[in-house]
Amino acid sequence: MSIRAKLVNLFLKRTIRRQFESFKSPEDFRAGGSMPFKLPQEVMAEAVELDGVAAEWVSVPGASDEHVMLYLHGGAYIFGGPDSHRDLAWRLSKACGVRVLVVDYRLAPENPFPAAVDDATNCSRWLLNQGMEPANFVIAGDSAGGGLAAATMVNLKNLGIAQPACGVLISPWADLSVSGESAVSNADSDVMLTAAALRRCARYYLGDRDPKAPLASPIFADLSGLPPMHVMVGSGEILLSDAERFVDQINAAGGSANLTIWDGMPHVFPLFAGLIPEGRKGVEEIGTFVRQTLNLKVG
Repeated sequence: MSIRAKLVNLFLKRTIRRQFESFKSPEDFRAGGSMPFKLPQEVMAEAVELDGVAAEWVSVPGASDEHVMLYLHGGAYIFGGPDSHRDLAWRLSKACGVRVLVVDYRLAPENPFPAAVDDATNCSRWLLNQGMEPANFVIAGDSAGGGLAAATMVNLKNLGIAQPACGVLISPWADLSVSGESAVSNADSDVMLTAAALRRCARYYLGDRDPKAPLASPIFADLSGLPPMHVMVGSGEILLSDAERFVDQINAAGGSANLTIWDGMPHVFPLFAGLIPEGRKGVEEIGTFVRQTLNLKVG
């Protein structure tokens, strides 16, 4: 692990984890805004509305106009948006060679489940209605957005709508019941999240709904018939089991999913690509997978 990564882990443990342990309401997180990185001058970011759903196009020069990554940000379903993930979005655009559409899906508790699933599904449908070839787009997300990406693909299948070419999940929160073994075994090693905080966020999102509902927790869904998946997670995360179980169940259902476990990396470590070399390598790993799947030139 790089020295920079060790310092970032220490900082996260002293700030973000403490915030998760003591937060009183979603507003405690919403004031955070964007990651403190200056975007390169050539990055293009444009706010749009797609059939009533807010979103933002992010791309770099040279990105294919015919290929799109629909990206679903993390934030425990209660905070986050294009501003918090703009730095990661442009890096993914460059690494993958595609335009990135960051969906500003509605947040809980004001807009509880299934509002986020509906918004992500409607954006996918909008892309297809605009003539996007299913083989030319990807659905990706991190943390809650990773679980939402998986749920969106399950929902598309249930509705008989074409699947994307592949999915990319970064530290996915795929089990809102927080029943994975790592929620206990990694309780001390996770530098950002706690099981108690996740359960509280799940209640904001779900209300009285069952946390094992398939479109809330896709770990409990029928995962057959989904596209190839690439999943990445840090070894010390409490969500490690979510990633492991999801990949195992995809493969057991006859699909194709691969998992990379990054030693000592924090939750959604590619989000810190502007600070740590491992984050940049994680983005490159995603780029290789996406380019190979979409038959775009690698490198």
